[in-house]
Amino acid sequence: MGRVIGILLVLAVAVGLALLMRFNDGNVALLWPPYRVDLSMNLVLLALFALFALLHLLLLALSNAVDLPQRVRQYRERRSREAAVAGLRDGLVAYNEGRYGRAERLLQAALKQPDLAGAASLMGARAAHRQREPERVERWLSSAGHEKPTTNAALMCRAEMAVDDQRPADALDAVERLHSRGARHLQAMRLALRAHEQAGNWQAVLHTVRQLEKREALHPSVIRGLKIRALRELVAQRVDDAHALQELLSSMSAAERDIDEVVDAVARALDHSGRGEQAATLLSAILDRRLAERLVPTYASIAALDTRTRLRSIENWRQRHGDRAVFTIAAGRLCAAEGLWGKAEEFLRLAEAQSPNGETRALLARLYEQLGRQPEAFRYWRLAATDGIGDPLVEWPQAPLVAVGDASPPVPPDTPDSA
Repeated sequence: MGRVIGILLVLAVAVGLALLMRFNDGNVALLWPPYRVDLSMNLVLLALFALFALLHLLLLALSNAVDLPQRVRQYRERRSREAAVAGLRDGLVAYNEGRYGRAERLLQAALKQPDLAGAASLMGARAAHRQREPERVERWLSSAGHEKPTTNAALMCRAEMAVDDQRPADALDAVERLHSRGARHLQAMRLALRAHEQAGNWQAVLHTVRQLEKREALHPSVIRGLKIRALRELVAQRVDDAHALQELLSSMSAAERDIDEVVDAVARALDHSGRGEQAATLLSAILDRRLAERLVPTYASIAALDTRTRLRSIENWRQRHGDRAVFTIAAGRLCAAEGLWGKAEEFLRLAEAQSPNGETRALLARLYEQLGRQPEAFRYWRLAATDGIGDPLVEWPQAPLVAVGDASPPVPPDTPDSA
């Protein structure tokens, strides 16, 4: 359709010119004494038009000749940029295909473009890191660091690679440099957390975890796990320093003091440092309020409290929180430790009925060994062995031996009322 319209326009112009050329009444006289040249008006107009066209073509050719070096330079720059973009694109594809050596070679082409050099250097560093080539990694990162738009990205990349290579000092140095530039974002804090964890800086781990918790940057279950590990490590470092342990306990938030694993570690450390009564108070405060099965054996093992006190507390919690195996096992252990064999057997048999596991059966086997009831001991040892449990029991006093098959061992009359 466009071609038809073009032909019609050409024909219309031709017809117009033909009609115009019919009017040829005017003349143009050129006087150059002693010469005189007479020309028709149409010829003069055609000559002027031709002269104008010729001058236009000459000027256009001159302009193109003058601009030729610049056009050649632009053409080369365009080709170079196209090659750089293609190298960056193909390098990214090769990196994600796992062809890291090829990715490095392709990314070299993008270094010729200043606006692409930083991004290409970052990807090249990652490709070299995948190949475990630290020297090439350093060269790529240095190249990325020299480009202002990618300076922070280069520091982040450096910190991440240092964490992956188990170099926490280098990772923390990169994060510190990043913070000095005013870049304090969540990923940098996550990297710092991993670096502190690798370095064993548990106080810094706890501080960073608390910051990430405020900003909801990690899943609550991850936060809980990290807090448990950090606080348990801090407790282990202070196990022989009761004052430092008390300061650590005071620095914990209410939510942290309510984590069973943390409370268990603190209570054991307090008991080890000679503050068994404080440990018992800490555990009792939790168990009076809610069920915490992990804390029951810890409370039962605190030697600073007499056995009857521990038995009464466990019986109270058993009535409050339900008849659970953890309470009956603890009561059975305490009764056995006191030589209350009848009550110990009663509690342990009840625990075995509630939760038939290897630990309870091993306790019963040891109890029957102490009482000289070898057939029953052998049966429970066999049951415990099938569960793969070999839990060592508390040291019990020697019980008077009875004849094999006697089902009525002597039971001391002074069993606690609460039991």
